Amino acid sequence: MNGLLKHIANMMLTGLILTVTGCSYGDSIRDLREQQADESRAITFSNGIIDSPLPMHTRALTLLSDHMSSMGVWGWQTTSEGVTERLFQNQSVTFSASLAKWTYSPLKYWETKSTYRFYAYAPHSGSDPRVTASIDPSTHAISITGVTLQGCNTIDSGVPLPPANFGKVDDIDWMLDRTGQSMAGTNRSEVIFNMQHILSKISVQVRRSTSFMPDSIISITLDSLKLGSFICQGDFVQNMDNASLVLAPEWAPVDTLPRYSMTSAKNVSIRDSAVYVLESLLIPQGISDSQYIRVWYNIGNAGGYINHMDDIVSLDNLFAGFETGKSYLITVTIGPEPIQFTAGAHEWASDNVYQHSIFSN
Repeated sequence: MNGLLKHIANMMLTGLILTVTGCSYGDSIRDLREQQADESRAITFSNGIIDSPLPMHTRALTLLSDHMSSMGVWGWQTTSEGVTERLFQNQSVTFSASLAKWTYSPLKYWETKSTYRFYAYAPHSGSDPRVTASIDPSTHAISITGVTLQGCNTIDSGVPLPPANFGKVDDIDWMLDRTGQSMAGTNRSEVIFNMQHILSKISVQVRRSTSFMPDSIISITLDSLKLGSFICQGDFVQNMDNASLVLAPEWAPVDTLPRYSMTSAKNVSIRDSAVYVLESLLIPQGISDSQYIRVWYNIGNAGGYINHMDDIVSLDNLFAGFETGKSYLITVTIGPEPIQFTAGAHEWASDNVYQHSIFSN
């Protein structure tokens, strides 16, 4: 009888222990299974692309790793029973140059009967301690707040093509995948994000007018060029309803910090073909009549005399405002007549420039 009671007591104690520790036990089993999982079942991220053209392959692709070394990822898994749970919470995924692939830890694994949704932006918010990134769990709209620019992307000397790579300066070229990526667990392929620029970009190029008489003018030199002033901080909230970004802007400029101006390369010899002297990121913002572009330049004639000249024009004569994901170009043509300012705007990845010209007074 005593043996029977002891056996029953042991069974009750074992049941109590399993009940109390059931949750952690299940988690431990799940962790163990993941540790023993086949690497081919791991969820991996391929090298994302930037501003993928439509249709695809109409021009060379720009890879995310050429510009960024990290990205932030959110992900949700929906089981065959219809249960959805968050799998990634602003996960930092970094590019390893030595391995030539994107990595993160700890690894997550595909489940064949589940479906997945992934959302990403770049770089990860850890790249700038002033920035906070979040996602709306219902709409999956991504917010990036506290973005601050310094306008420090001056080109050292006149070049025929803009560098178009902000990886070597302090300002960050923020991007996101606007649509997210849907995947099936049976697919098990790498997740590829198509990143889109969310800031504005402005470039300035300078060229020599064809109306100069070559026998009278021997040199034209850009002494300096100044562009300003601009709001340096802003908060971004992704627009999910496909409305025009002009009617529903995604950026809220924060005009509490001192504004900044940008200065171009100095003492640049101006030739017939245009050379770029400034390229910079901008917080998308409106333009007022107090913002301007000013040019100082020198014209040397055959008699050895150098004319020191300058000109200025208000930016609101060139653009209505700076919009999300668009690139703006100002071409300054220096000649014996008043300076000609040609301004154009286009989608960041487009080869089409819509432009108009004005002459300074």
